[in-house]
Amino acid sequence: MDLFHEIDDVLWESIEHHLPPQKPHTGRPRSDLRKLMNGILYVVTTGCTWQDVPRKYGSKSTVHRFHLYLCEHGIYQEIFNELLNKGYDLNKIDLSHCFTDTKDIPAKKGEISDMMVTRK
Repeated sequence: MDLFHEIDDVLWESIEHHLPPQKPHTGRPRSDLRKLMNGILYVVTTGCTWQDVPRKYGSKSTVHRFHLYLCEHGIYQEIFNELLNKGYDLNKIDLSHCFTDTKDIPAKKGEISDMMVTRK
């Protein structure tokens, strides 16, 4: 089963206007934003490290820097809110491969926390 699917045209139309504008034609142009977003989604979906981003999405450092930019500027939240407001079919998101990192969930010695849930 293929876990990763690139952004389709319908989804891209919904999120593209939230992303920073392309730099002016002076100097080095910014990498293709759609490719960068696909690179970020590749890491998030597959669980690989930033070092393992396929080159077709841009350099690993560029993809990671773009991810940090989106985090720092609240752009992910804007995109998520728009998708919710538009009624985007969130059922397309496959949660069967998600997990919870339990290292920060307190549990008494010898007991299993009720919050420790792993979906496989």
